Amino acid sequence: MNTRNTKQKEIVLEILEANRIHPTMQEIYKLAKLKYPNIGQATIYRNVNKLVEESKVLRLPATSDEGYHYDINIEPHNHLVCNSCGKIIDLYDNDYNSMIQRIETTNSVKISRSLLILEGICSKCINQNTTKK
Repeated sequence: MNTRNTKQKEIVLEILEANRIHPTMQEIYKLAKLKYPNIGQATIYRNVNKLVEESKVLRLPATSDEGYHYDINIEPHNHLVCNSCGKIIDLYDNDYNSMIQRIETTNSVKISRSLLILEGICSKCINQNTTKK
């Protein structure tokens, strides 16, 4: 499927590239409004969804009432959601890829995409809790 790269898509990609914080749709819209005051919310929503459909952006499951989060990094990686501050952190582990291969072999399946989201405490929150004691 051939899709056009529109100015609006470029705006969304630019925002995601500059803000690798796994923003929500609302955060992407607010960031777009700062630079492009005339851009509409529906335009942002439509283009983010198109980029997800085109596999140019990852949609991460909702971690709270804020809704989905989005990630420009489409390379294989996992995420940790901090139970304390809510931050989403990229995690990289070569053993994860071998685990996926083992699952495929053991179960005679082909995994096209995996998304592992772990919950825990980020290093910043761990350090804050340690210094408070």
